[in-house]
Amino acid sequence: MVDDEARQRFQGCMVGLAIGDALGRPVEFYNSIKKIEKKFGSDGVVEFAADRHPPGTFTDDTQMSLAVARALLKAGHRSLDELMHVMASEFVIWYRSPDNDRAPGNTCLAGCHRLDAGVHWRQSGIAESKGCGSAMRSAPIGLYYHKNENKLIEVARASSLPTHGHPTALAAAAATALLVAWALHHDDPSDYPQRLSTAMRDMNGGTMADLIERIPAVLADHPDDVLCQTVLGEAWTGESAVASALYCFCRSPEDYRKTVLTGANTVGDSDSIACIAGAISGAYNGIYAIPKHWREQVESAAMLHEVAADLLAAHNQLSETQ
Repeated sequence: MVDDEARQRFQGCMVGLAIGDALGRPVEFYNSIKKIEKKFGSDGVVEFAADRHPPGTFTDDTQMSLAVARALLKAGHRSLDELMHVMASEFVIWYRSPDNDRAPGNTCLAGCHRLDAGVHWRQSGIAESKGCGSAMRSAPIGLYYHKNENKLIEVARASSLPTHGHPTALAAAAATALLVAWALHHDDPSDYPQRLSTAMRDMNGGTMADLIERIPAVLADHPDDVLCQTVLGEAWTGESAVASALYCFCRSPEDYRKTVLTGANTVGDSDSIACIAGAISGAYNGIYAIPKHWREQVESAAMLHEVAADLLAAHNQLSETQ
């Protein structure tokens, strides 16, 4: 990739995940499509909507993604343990912040509480939790290490441990980062389900691989029939969130708007599905594939662009030293 193309895709990823997150936020806890349609009309959510926060406000998904990005910018060239100590510190800053009022996940809160109390990052996570909290935040790792897949997987899996210790959560964090890296390279999306399934089996993520392998057979099915408990799940767990986001992307790989709105209009963890799908689609299609008014109206738009540019610069600097 030339620098301008890379810049567009880095920005597409960071801005794209925040927009998906903000679109899905108002309906995260709606438990039926009928309730979504009653509130937002027959097409469901199609624009930013207000609840107790203004339209365009993102959630803890983007907040924690930014914490991961800041850790990479501060310490991405250091050892894994040094990087993870910095990341743990960023998580504690988020945990203590007054802006941490956007329905954060209980597992993330519990892990960060333990980090704040001095527990080591390798032991602070909830061992039995495979919630989607680590998968929703690992897109920046896919950007930063996109040329080094082994390092990407190592860091992404480690990034789950401060909050989510279940092996499936570790695999799901790596899965999001891998999908972002493949999208950044503009690899053929039709190959993603099989490639990801193989990668997950190599990480002993058999349950996740089984779920991902369902995607090709249901791509032509209506999202309401797929993004549900009996098929891909409702995205509260890491494997379901990644599989659901990948389904959204693969059914409309060149249409960012359609991808994120498919993810947002679900009965499950809609903001996390749309956040992960938005990261993948944004990395694949670039910043200018995202509707301009969304780019301008999403919370902290200028800062999201800046973080993306800083990640690209830091990645280039890292590559030069290797």
